[in-house]
Amino acid sequence: MTPRMPTVCIRIALVWAALLAGLAPAAAQRPLGSIDAQRGVETNPFASAEDVAAGQAHFESRCASCHGADGRGDRGPDLTRNVFRHGNTDRAVFMNMVNGIPGTGMPSIRLSDKEMWQIVAYVRSLGRPAEAATTGDPAGGRELYVRHDCGRCHFVDGEGGRLGPDLSAVGWSRAPAHLRASLVDPADDIEEDYRQVRVTDSEGAVTQGVLRNEDTYTILLLDTAGRLRAFPKADLQAIERPAASLMPSFAGRLADREVDDLVAYLSSLRRR
Repeated sequence: MTPRMPTVCIRIALVWAALLAGLAPAAAQRPLGSIDAQRGVETNPFASAEDVAAGQAHFESRCASCHGADGRGDRGPDLTRNVFRHGNTDRAVFMNMVNGIPGTGMPSIRLSDKEMWQIVAYVRSLGRPAEAATTGDPAGGRELYVRHDCGRCHFVDGEGGRLGPDLSAVGWSRAPAHLRASLVDPADDIEEDYRQVRVTDSEGAVTQGVLRNEDTYTILLLDTAGRLRAFPKADLQAIERPAASLMPSFAGRLADREVDDLVAYLSSLRRR
C-alpha cells in the first residue's frame, strides 16, 4: 500500500504550484535586451525625416537635461561636433545608449530599439562644423591655467592635484557652455565627489577638503593640501557640508576674452 502524503505537504505543494503559475506570465513579460545589439546591426534602419522628428521628442525627454535641448551640451558633452569620444558610427552611438558609458554620467537608456535608433537619427541631424564650438585661444588659455595654478587641484595628463576633477579629457565630457559656467559660478553645479566638507576637532582646529569615505565612526577627507586625513567622529565638535565650492570663481578676476581662452584650452583637452 502506497503511504499517503501528509496533508500539510500536499498543501505546501499546491501553494508552490500556484506561486509558480502566477510568476510565469510575469517572467515571460520581462524586457529582453536589445535585439539589434545582439544582431550586430551597424547602420541606422530608422533615419527618415519622421524618425528624426520622433527622435527629437525622445531626446528632449531623456537626454536634454545633460546634453541641452539643442544638443550643444551642458553637464554632458556637445553632440553637435560630429566627433564622439566613444565611437562615431551609428552602431557606436546606439550601443552607448544601450549599455551606458562606465565612468561617466551616461546611463543605459531603456527604450525600444526603434526609439533609440530614432534618437541616433536626431543626433546625426545636429551636426555642425567643429570650429564653431569655441572662440578663444587654447594657447592663451593654457598660460592662464598655469598662471592661476589650476594644477594645484586639477590633474591633466599625469600632472597636478586630486582635489578637483581630472581634466585630462574634459573636452570630451563637458560642453564649452558648462565649462564657462563652472569657471564663473563653480558652486552652481558641484559633482558629488567634490563637494566640500569641513570638520572641527576637539581643540577647535578646522580642516577643509572633499569627502573620500565615511562610516558610522570615522570620516576620511582629502584636505586642501592634498593629504588624506582620517578623523574619529567622536573627537569632532562639528561636521559641516557647505554648499560653496572649494574652487574660487573667476568672475571679475578674468576678462571675458580670457575666460574664452581658458574655455578653449579646457575644450582642447581630449585624451583618448
